Amino acid sequence: MKIKLRFGIHFVIGLFIWLMSMGISIMLTIEFLFPLLHVTDGDPYYDIWVLLVFLIHITACSIIFSWYFGSPLWYMMGWISNLSQGVYSPPELKRSLLTGSHTHRRPYRLYHEVISNIDSLSISLQKAKQDRNRLEEAKKDWIAGISHDLKTPLTYITGYSALLLNEEYTWSEEEKKSFLHEIQKKGLHMEALIQDLNISLQINGAQWKLPLNQKETNIISFLKNLLADTWNDPRAFSYELQFNSKEEYIPITFDERLMYRVLQNLLMNSILHNPPGTAIDVTIQKESNQSISIKITDNGVGMDQETLSNLFQKYYRGTTTISSEFGTGLGMAIVKNLIHAHGGQISVESTPGNGTSFTILLPSELVP
Repeated sequence: MKIKLRFGIHFVIGLFIWLMSMGISIMLTIEFLFPLLHVTDGDPYYDIWVLLVFLIHITACSIIFSWYFGSPLWYMMGWISNLSQGVYSPPELKRSLLTGSHTHRRPYRLYHEVISNIDSLSISLQKAKQDRNRLEEAKKDWIAGISHDLKTPLTYITGYSALLLNEEYTWSEEEKKSFLHEIQKKGLHMEALIQDLNISLQINGAQWKLPLNQKETNIISFLKNLLADTWNDPRAFSYELQFNSKEEYIPITFDERLMYRVLQNLLMNSILHNPPGTAIDVTIQKESNQSISIKITDNGVGMDQETLSNLFQKYYRGTTTISSEFGTGLGMAIVKNLIHAHGGQISVESTPGNGTSFTILLPSELVP
């Protein structure tokens, strides 16, 4: 029954009982109580006594009505006031709001939908506050981490530059080349961090739409070239990389630059966060005439449930890793957004000690 109808029925019944009880009480008072008190029509204060009885009855009925209809309202208003002040617990009552059968006590039963809605709102607001606090903490940790990540390669760059510019020492060509190699390496690392920051700033929730430079490309050749670049990276020398495909030609439309970034990010994560000797398999196959799937699977350390749940969250920097360097906390969030920008989906399965598997589904048609 809707609360408006139920309230109306209760109010009409209560008013009827009030009027009936008033008539009965006045009749009993005049017919029985007054004669016992020797109050008669000839008494000069007779009208005052009748008025007094009437006022007493009105006061008693008003108190009962206020208790029945008003106390739940005051309870709900107090709860809403608490919520506005950031206090999510309901006002304290002398008795429990619920009976032994877990139903609301009278008169709160009249408003049980409203009370349940306020309770749900309280839980939602409390959860939202906890999420905001976690996000703020993550942002603080992320900013501290980014500052460290930018400062560390900058320290290397300035240090090696100072060594090269120091006229007190004469460096061999091999030493100079080594210094320049380190400077370039740290510079590229800083460039990757800044690129992550730039892409992250472009992402604006549901309103974000990245312009894609899409064209039809053989995804098989594209993957082979990407894997060749990865295999030539010195950090990948100790890993077993494999590529599996039953097809030699699968044309789909995508932005090569952004898709390269997505897949390279996933591959390098499998390398950087797993011990040497880890096997990393890349498999591509047609799922239908409209889509293809790319799976990147490793048999490495895997991820715990907390890392898995927060993997694609912005600012999250996972701890399930053997890498000495943390990421920006943006990489996987960017990966997910770039996949979605192509009209695709990404999912991940992982258990600690049993490796990780990423699955990317991409449409073969151009994304509008």
